[in-house]
Amino acid sequence: MTHTAWPREKGNLPADVTGMIGRAREVAEVKRLLAGSTRLLTLTGVAGVGKTRLAVQIGREVARSFPDGVWWSDLSSLSDGDLLACVVADALGLRDRAARRSAETLAESLRDKQALLILDNCEHLVRACATLTATLLDRAPGLRILATSRQSLGLKTESILVVPPLDVPAEAESADGGDVRCHDAVRLFTEQARMSNSAFTIDEHNQDAVARLCRRLEGIPLALELAAAWVRVLGPQEIYEHLSDRYRFLTRSVRATEPAHRTLLTAMDWSFGLCDPPEQLLWARLSVFPAPFDAEAAVAVATGGQLTDTKVVDALAGLTDKSILISDACDGPSRYSMLETIREYGAAKLAASGEEEHVRRLHRDHYRQISDAAAAGWFTAEQDTWIRRVGQEWPHIRAALEFCLTHESEVERGLSMASELFEYWISYGAHSELRRWLDRALQGEMSDSESSFALAVNAKAALLQGDEAGARRLMDACMKRARASGDERLRGFVESLAGLSAFLRGDLRSAVARLRGTLDWYAKASLDQIDPLEHNNIFLTSLWLSMAAAFHQEPDSANLARSCREMAEAKSARTLLAWGLYASGLDKLLAAGDARAAGTLFLDSLRLQPGTEDRWLPAWVIEGLAWASAAEERNLPRAAALMGIAAAFRRTMGVTMSAFIPLSHAHDTWETHLRGKLGEQAYQNTYDRYAELDVDEGLAYVLGHKDIGASPARPSAAASVLTRRELQVAGLITEGCSNKEIASRLTVAQRTAEAHVDHILGKLGFNSRTQISAWYQKEVQGTPELL
Repeated sequence: MTHTAWPREKGNLPADVTGMIGRAREVAEVKRLLAGSTRLLTLTGVAGVGKTRLAVQIGREVARSFPDGVWWSDLSSLSDGDLLACVVADALGLRDRAARRSAETLAESLRDKQALLILDNCEHLVRACATLTATLLDRAPGLRILATSRQSLGLKTESILVVPPLDVPAEAESADGGDVRCHDAVRLFTEQARMSNSAFTIDEHNQDAVARLCRRLEGIPLALELAAAWVRVLGPQEIYEHLSDRYRFLTRSVRATEPAHRTLLTAMDWSFGLCDPPEQLLWARLSVFPAPFDAEAAVAVATGGQLTDTKVVDALAGLTDKSILISDACDGPSRYSMLETIREYGAAKLAASGEEEHVRRLHRDHYRQISDAAAAGWFTAEQDTWIRRVGQEWPHIRAALEFCLTHESEVERGLSMASELFEYWISYGAHSELRRWLDRALQGEMSDSESSFALAVNAKAALLQGDEAGARRLMDACMKRARASGDERLRGFVESLAGLSAFLRGDLRSAVARLRGTLDWYAKASLDQIDPLEHNNIFLTSLWLSMAAAFHQEPDSANLARSCREMAEAKSARTLLAWGLYASGLDKLLAAGDARAAGTLFLDSLRLQPGTEDRWLPAWVIEGLAWASAAEERNLPRAAALMGIAAAFRRTMGVTMSAFIPLSHAHDTWETHLRGKLGEQAYQNTYDRYAELDVDEGLAYVLGHKDIGASPARPSAAASVLTRRELQVAGLITEGCSNKEIASRLTVAQRTAEAHVDHILGKLGFNSRTQISAWYQKEVQGTPELL
């Protein structure tokens, strides 16, 4: 059975950069329910009332009650309920390479865990959320789920807590000259106003206007925040008068009939009216972006009519200044986003304009161009850059695919887009999601050439998941089409997969013969032009052949491995070069018997990995390094530790050795050798200790050549709230390092460093790096250096 490992991190709650005002009663009630028999609690309420912020705050306050962590999954950008389990698994840090349905894999991972899962923004996926929630709660008795939604999930076991607006001053209270500052709505407005104008205060001259404004907005936090943003140019009375003059509703909105929602729409409609026409148009058009986007994307999608590219850039700045857009320029080009309710408002305007489908098609076209460029860039020096870029744009790629698959005339384009990115899907461990998109698209009518290639891609994903039977059916169908149509490119792809299949099931003689035959066929084939797809497939065929040849001890295995390296070096493709070095290491170890040279090559391969977030290659390279260390017999505890670290990598992806027969047999051989030399207990103790490291720690440990026999130092009691890696990050923050510098120092991806910083802020209840530095200097410095 495939097992997906539980991550070492104890949650992923976002950093609280503003804090929460009020809600003491709601927090206490939710904590009481979760501490009792309630396993599913849904926070409901109107848009903008603060359900997400409340859920995150509760997650922080109950974290100590959940030893396996509090995990937050934002569903706002997801439109396809079939991908819900994949998105939740991503939030949990689980990689889904398993052939089973993701819901089953997720349930198995949570089976023995005591964790809190926060499903945020469920209202557009109620049925899918209800189904997944029921499955998880049935299979994981220690799990609690906290959902936020504008409507309940409709399950019998569900408890519901309606989140009310913040309390506002009564008319009589402000008329009598009472102090209105004790009310939560006034406190929130004041805090947000000071962010726009640091000199803002409530006094006897403006407190009546503030009280009226809070009453008019009925204490809805988002409405108050939108209004407070204008304190930089208007006084409270002027803001109130503008609201009174502009009481207009978006009657096209389904939820516009709800009184509280009308209040929120009033505030947004007023903010919309304060924007100039280009800003209004841009607000509507940008609503097609389900996740953060850059200025280039905004120009590509929103330009048209009265909006020139220059006006788009100017309007981006204007909407950011008016707090409609949120700009994040952390260590790179600015990316923009909208709160979900603001995006919905823009979407209603876009729908009313009649240009929604046109703008969504432009969105699809832009990300199709990125998809095409990424596919062409896989076998180039820009490979690492594209791996990071595509990972950043996944929500938009999903939205583009959804657009294609819901428009009959666009299905073939969607199929092509999903298929051409197959190496990226596999690099991220998203095999199951890739297969879902392909299965959906293949149900439509399209040309044989496009569907045939998609079938071949589907076969490869199935093969790497260990679904041998499914892969065989798909490969047979592809080969039949290739022979009937004379499609030489498709035939080469399928022949290569057949060789890989033979290798993975341990038929080395057949694998070597088929893969050699595929390369011979490529050399003779009359392909009009070798495109990036063929270049990549020729490399992979050579790689798989060199691995099979090393295990089968073919006389030319060294030359085959060298050929892989030379192909990757010629293209300066770093990830593929790392694979070539791994192949050479296997040859040195298995065919030449030179363990020391093999270890050097394996380490050279690993040194190319930091920053890529690839877990697949390091799992096998570290395993090979363990074999080389065992063969050298100079440091057998090191070999046992490397075995444990390799297992940790495999667990993050939910794979076992059993689907890779030659590798599995070699693993068993060297593990038996180590158990015999070290003794059962000594081997197991070392293996278990290092199998508990997270993958970033494991990779840093291997590359740092630390004393593998030493026990990792333990943090002091004051520092125990953070993991060892988080303490390292806190120390680097204290040194003044940026996120980019932290990533470089720890040899991790920048996105990983940013996540660590967010976790530290959340756990310590801080909102700035300065606070982290002060805490570290007071509580941590002087403790032993951590692993």
